[in-house]
Amino acid sequence: MKTSSLLGINLIYEPKKEWLERVSSLLNHPDSKLSTIYTVNTEFLAKATEDKEYHKILQESDINTIDGFPVSLFVLLRRGKYLSRICGSDFIYDLLKICEDDSKKILFLGGTERRNKLAVENVKKLYPKLNVLGYSPVFPAPLDIKDDLDLKKLIETEKPQILVVCFGPPKQEKWISFNKSFLEGSGVKLATGMGGVVDFVSGEIGRAPCVFRVFGMEWLWRCFWDPKRVKRYVRSAWVLGRYVVRGSRVA
Repeated sequence: MKTSSLLGINLIYEPKKEWLERVSSLLNHPDSKLSTIYTVNTEFLAKATEDKEYHKILQESDINTIDGFPVSLFVLLRRGKYLSRICGSDFIYDLLKICEDDSKKILFLGGTERRNKLAVENVKKLYPKLNVLGYSPVFPAPLDIKDDLDLKKLIETEKPQILVVCFGPPKQEKWISFNKSFLEGSGVKLATGMGGVVDFVSGEIGRAPCVFRVFGMEWLWRCFWDPKRVKRYVRSAWVLGRYVVRGSRVA
């Protein structure tokens, strides 16, 4: 396993076989502890420079992978080490296959009601033996699960072992952190923040063509679909680039 860090946040990469074995072991370990996996891109790190609470959450995560070529580049420039990516939009399908093979129940949380429903339907077609659920909170979703009694009851009743939380950063990671005790007590073994994965799995937002993915240009493809993202991406790259060049500290 290769490791490095930015902003004091640990990042890892390991070959696919070892990575999937690691994820499977987290799900099947007899310890009831909740594990977290976050797929970190420039937006995550830029927000972490300005939000101490969010920075601490990422520091304390069990596993952070790199989701975005710019982060790999910044690690290389800052630490002299290149870590390949483990992207959420790829990892989700590996995670679904693991859940099907290991008979684990998974809950997709977030996205619009329509896209959440479509995502669940598509997953059932791809993995017919998988027990998959979906829930789309009323926007904006509250941080405290006690403020969404329907979701609280769903988790307590259905007891999914895996949560895929798609609120976008930093809310998805804060939601997992804020409700950690409840999730552990309800039998959740793994929670991961995956931003727009529900949109991709629903089929309503197309994944970047292979050539974009190979060269780490998925962000450009998403800008085609949603031009408002340009400003967010530019700002995130600027904030993180300033850190790399100057060694700026977290706010």
